[in-house]
Amino acid sequence: MSLPVAILAGGLATRLRPLTEKIPKSLVEVDGQPFATHQLELLRQHGLTRVVFCVGYLGEMLQAALGDGRRWGMEVQYSFDGPNLLGTGGALQQALPLLGETFFVLYGDSYLQCDYAAIEQAFRPSSQQGLMAVFRNAGQWDTSNVLFRAGRIECYDKRNPTPEMAYIDYGVGILRADAFANYPLCTPLDLATVYQDLLAREQLAGYEVTQRFYEIGSPASLEETRQYLAHKRRNMNYTQQHLDEASRILAQLDVAAIENMATRLAALRARGGRLFFLGVGGSAANASHAVNDFRKITGIEAYAPTDNVSELTARTNDEGWASVFVEWLKISRLRADDMLCVFSVGGGNVEKNVSPNLVAALQYAKTVGAQVIGVVGRNGGYTAQVADACVIVPTVNPETVTPHSEAFQAVVWHLLVSHPALKIAATKWESVR
Repeated sequence: MSLPVAILAGGLATRLRPLTEKIPKSLVEVDGQPFATHQLELLRQHGLTRVVFCVGYLGEMLQAALGDGRRWGMEVQYSFDGPNLLGTGGALQQALPLLGETFFVLYGDSYLQCDYAAIEQAFRPSSQQGLMAVFRNAGQWDTSNVLFRAGRIECYDKRNPTPEMAYIDYGVGILRADAFANYPLCTPLDLATVYQDLLAREQLAGYEVTQRFYEIGSPASLEETRQYLAHKRRNMNYTQQHLDEASRILAQLDVAAIENMATRLAALRARGGRLFFLGVGGSAANASHAVNDFRKITGIEAYAPTDNVSELTARTNDEGWASVFVEWLKISRLRADDMLCVFSVGGGNVEKNVSPNLVAALQYAKTVGAQVIGVVGRNGGYTAQVADACVIVPTVNPETVTPHSEAFQAVVWHLLVSHPALKIAATKWESVR
């Protein structure tokens, strides 16, 4: 299991005011999303899934915005300074109960594209209490403050740098909890002091990183980071962009909503209810495939009106498109024991005349007491408003809402039919030995 990560995000961010007068620095918008979101997505890409934000100034806003991290497939916790700011070192000391014996530490305003696994691997066999990653900066992006020679840190001083210091504290390190053993609790402490004390005791390892850092500590560096992240996104080839978007969506899927759907589907089967899939366009094809999987793999009686093209087109011709699903459900004698599952990009919207047939069907389902679940895109539309459990596929790029929404419908239903609470029949290739 990878180490947890402490992110120091408790400062007042005075250099960024007025941007940070009403929000913490971690929530400053960078290329369309809060900076902390970029940090979490980057850490998730490197397999680091446990994060503790050390917060002070407006920390409650950060907690409200990010939550528990489940949308990224991560575990995110928060350690608050309390009534008095504790400084970077004091905040880490306060957070030790959440961090455990060994942990990464990052600054809350840094975007660091380094090899975290390599840094951890370099530190694990060490008997030292800390490691600082350093970068050969030569005064280029900030004031260099580290003398690093032959793989060793010889001097570190942020306040009194010397001309021979060509390296800089990169912004990521690893610390053991016992590095804080000699400091009083609940007392302001600077992380720089901790590093200097470790160095004096020969307890600080060094690791050279070659990728430059980006940060948002000042208006100039914020703008540079914004430009970099925007350029990075624009200059991916389409395949990279699409897969990157899919990765971001996957990390943000609502796990609790999917588990809720699994629980409700298991109860549906137990009471002998039927499952009706509704979808239009590509989502209709997904509905047809899902019917097969739920019947064959989970033993749930399932149907989709779009599988009967003769009835569907006859009703469209004779009665109109808006009523085709609701009339089909009436003939199927939809009842309270049954369930509808909607696959849709928009989820239905009467005002905009988008998938009105879905809206009518959902309204009818509610009148008979049938449950509703769904996998939808955008903001979920009418489906999300009335569903008992609904997964909204996050929009990470307005230009690719449809392909991602329809693709993740398949991801979710395949997850569900494979779920231990639902799967009762072996699939062929998993059963072949």
